[in-house]
Amino acid sequence: TKWSDFIVNIGERENVPTPSPTAVEGPEDGGDDDDDVYKAPPAPGTPLLEEVRDENWPYEGVVKTTTGRILFFINSSPYVCTGTVLKPPDGGTTNGRAIILTAAHCAYQYSPYGGKFAEHALFIPDQDETRGSRTNDICGDDPMGCWVPAFAVVDRRWTEIGFPNSVPYDYAYYVIENDAAVHEKGYLADIPDILDEAVEPLPVNFHFNEDISNYNFFTHGLGYSFNKDPNFRFCSTDLSTKFGIQTYENLWLDICDMTGGSSGGPWMVDMDSNGRGTVVSVNSWGYSSSSGMAGPNLSTDKGSLAECLYERARDTPFDDVDNGGLIVPDCDPQ
Repeated sequence: TKWSDFIVNIGERENVPTPSPTAVEGPEDGGDDDDDVYKAPPAPGTPLLEEVRDENWPYEGVVKTTTGRILFFINSSPYVCTGTVLKPPDGGTTNGRAIILTAAHCAYQYSPYGGKFAEHALFIPDQDETRGSRTNDICGDDPMGCWVPAFAVVDRRWTEIGFPNSVPYDYAYYVIENDAAVHEKGYLADIPDILDEAVEPLPVNFHFNEDISNYNFFTHGLGYSFNKDPNFRFCSTDLSTKFGIQTYENLWLDICDMTGGSSGGPWMVDMDSNGRGTVVSVNSWGYSSSSGMAGPNLSTDKGSLAECLYERARDTPFDDVDNGGLIVPDCDPQ
């Protein structure tokens, strides 16, 4: 079965003659056809425990604004992914910046001849409510507008190993400065220019495997699948694991049918109808001819470098980063 990472070169879909080595080849239909069937909303704060393969997110709430479309450009060709603004896991500050969790392949394109970071990117919260017909770079089409990241952060191993052997390191961060100049307004008035003030950052657990007794394993994966653009989609089922490669045990949602563009979107446990929960992974890859979504294990206790990379994203001075990104050479598994 062919592997696909869940990124889409939308220039290719628009017949721009730039080939994409990672364009997803998944099914054209994202899943269920009953997206418009009315469902009575649950009471606020109700735990969400219904299995879903792939539907529009129906509950509004925090996750809908805190998660957004990432539109980025490599070699001037546009790609789409998803990202989520994180709350500091230690309750501290973010040093004058917002930090967005996504997949590494949404920030850095590997090549054995020398890879590169995206040369330009936009973070577009709540793109589900766009006035445009699909993803675009017109920030005024979107309710909250767009924010421009200052740089991205990936681990060096992501830049040295090709897909699929790089999947243990498929997580990254975009860093957005707390500066009004990096926000282009949308169609709603009075949206704060500082991203962390405009949305409610979501908590992340870098020790999920250590704390599993405090969580149920029912997990929601969310993101902006391009074949349903511009809708915000989700799947939900019990969390399991899968050895996609022999040396790494991915987290796995076995019924998930979300497709390209959802890469980098959050996996959340303890999800409720207010759109709150805890982030434990991101959409990473799937098989092009069958259901299922894999995510990297972000647990430091299981060897993940995601917590270390977060600290570098938080602490690295803006002036110390060149060429749109920071490759971290010295995060070591515990």
